[in-house]
Amino acid sequence: MLHRAWGVDEDEFFTLVNRLRASLPEEVKKAVQTTKDAERIIAEAHEQASRLIQDAKEQAALLVSQDEIIKQAQRQGQEVAAQAQEEAARIRREMDEYCRQALDNLEKSVQQILAAIEKGRAALRQPSSTES
Repeated sequence: MLHRAWGVDEDEFFTLVNRLRASLPEEVKKAVQTTKDAERIIAEAHEQASRLIQDAKEQAALLVSQDEIIKQAQRQGQEVAAQAQEEAARIRREMDEYCRQALDNLEKSVQQILAAIEKGRAALRQPSSTES
């Protein structure tokens, strides 16, 4: 039966509809597969992004750790330098005190020698008892 409505043959219309119905499950399968592929790609991208973020965090932690090691080494270097300066100042003070004591002892010895010289001169100035 040939019936034309809106300029379309009814048999041809039903044939096209049946073809569409038959092809729909295939198209739906393709759409589902495409969706799964897209979800898989998105999941892989998320995993890769997570790995990159983790790698970046580890690298940052390493850099912070290295920076902390450098800062600690600098602090220790400053402490060693400060201790060396303190030790040098202590040794200088001890050497100054040693020199003062040595000079004091030398001064006492020189005074004793001077006193002996003066005593000797005084003795020479006195008339001797044998001269009479």
